[in-house]
Amino acid sequence: MKIKWDSFSAFEKSKFEKMNETDRFIYFLCKQFGSPYGWGKENPVSSDCSGAICMSLYAATGLLIRTTADDLYRRVFTKVNPKAADIRAVFFLAKKQQKHGDRTVAAGTATHVAGILDDGVILNSQEPCARIRRINEVSDWYQRNGHEVAVRGLDREALARLAAEGKTVYDLDAEFWNYFEK
Repeated sequence: MKIKWDSFSAFEKSKFEKMNETDRFIYFLCKQFGSPYGWGKENPVSSDCSGAICMSLYAATGLLIRTTADDLYRRVFTKVNPKAADIRAVFFLAKKQQKHGDRTVAAGTATHVAGILDDGVILNSQEPCARIRRINEVSDWYQRNGHEVAVRGLDREALARLAAEGKTVYDLDAEFWNYFEK
């Protein structure tokens, strides 16, 4: 049996257009399942942790920002105790000043982010590829390595404000517009 991808994609598009923003965010996170980790990338074929979130936010809301896990935590995902219906992410914060890759981060810096698919379940974009994981599996490792965990909900007004200001910390990777209309 062969799949008629054109028919499938048309059906998929019609389903996506009927979804609310939270469902679109979750749907687009799931589209990244299995894609290889790509530092500084934000496209369905390869992304890093913050790129996966920024791209999924754009797909869900039409509001484009490209920034770090820490900036998402401080300026965009600021709702404490979010509801299940909210767009949510889990952040991993350094408990003390520590090395992170080739730099040193201050205590309280979010060094990793993952989008929440359902209660206790995330899309984790990390070496070697994006995987669906239980939050506790990932948070156990981070907690053993000097991090604390924070679940936050999206402040849509903050996202809209930053998108209107054109706030990006990183430039978009060259492949981004291959997947989205301007």
